[in-house]
Formats: sequence, structure tokens, C-alpha cells
Amino acid sequence: MAVLLNQASNLRFRIELVRRISEGIVSPASLAVKVYVDRYRHEPQLGFAPLLVVENATLLDLDLIHFLESLEEMLEAVQEGEGARTAALEASVEPTVAIRIGGGPEAFQVEVGVDLLHVLEPVAGVQSERGADLALFRFFANGRAVLAFCDGLVLEFARFPTDPSKVAKGAPQ
Repeated sequence: MAVLLNQASNLRFRIELVRRISEGIVSPASLAVKVYVDRYRHEPQLGFAPLLVVENATLLDLDLIHFLESLEEMLEAVQEGEGARTAALEASVEPTVAIRIGGGPEAFQVEVGVDLLHVLEPVAGVQSERGADLALFRFFANGRAVLAFCDGLVLEFARFPTDPSKVAKGAPQ
């Protein structure tokens, strides 16, 4: 699981790659993800408690790969003093969650946007439409936290191979 803490360490964004939805043979390679925004609480017991949970979101491998590449470029540019850059992840299929990280080197501004379509319960049979109800979390994270988040994403992604030689072909349809 990849975790990104704010500077005060009392708010965190987590993304967990759960399972492979598609191996990329018939449809684009994609993953099921869970997304959490947690806040630190002192009571009833010390620890993080969920503020918002998205149980089922879809993320294409290519979207994640582009995000990791842009995150790496951003971190390298900041380290070399080339100025601020931005890395953004927005699912191109079912855009449920988006994250944008920019700034540096001392602090990075993080914006996490969540479409509440799959979070809110329908009332009287009426459900909201995609993009109508959104939650935005904006916080600052230090460079070490952003680097740890990037490393966590890379480790999570490594559990789901995308190299066709490593992927099981599956049963013919």
C-alpha cells in the first residue's frame, strides 16, 4: 500500500492496488484499487481513522505508469534545482480518484480529488451523476513523504506484472 502523509502527520492518503482486472490481452491492462483518506484521532483510541473510503476504483496500468514517470521527473527536477513541476494521476476509465503533486523542494502541495458517486448512498432511489459530487483534499507533504509514496506505488505495482511474457494467457474466449 502506498501512503502519503501531510506535513503534520495527521492526515494521510492511501492507495492500495487490490487485483488485476485485465491482463491487457483483450482489453487495456487495468487494476482494481482501493483509496483511503484517513485522519489521526486521539479518541476513542490513538491512530488513524477513515475519513473517506473508495472501495472499488479502476486504474489503467498506463495511467499509473505515466504518473510514476512524471513523479520521478518532478523529483529529479526539484533535486537539480530546475524549478517546480507537477505530477498528476487521473484515471482515464471511470475517473473516481485524481491526485496532483507539485512544488518542492521543502514542501509539495498535494491535491486529492474523489468522485463521490460510489461513496454516497442513493436517497429515495435517486443517485448522483458522475462528477456531480466531489471531495477535494489539499495538503502539504515534505519531500521524504512524497518519495516514500512513489516508492510504495512502485512496490505495489511490481506485484502485478505487465510484461506479456510474465502474464498468464488465460482461457481462450
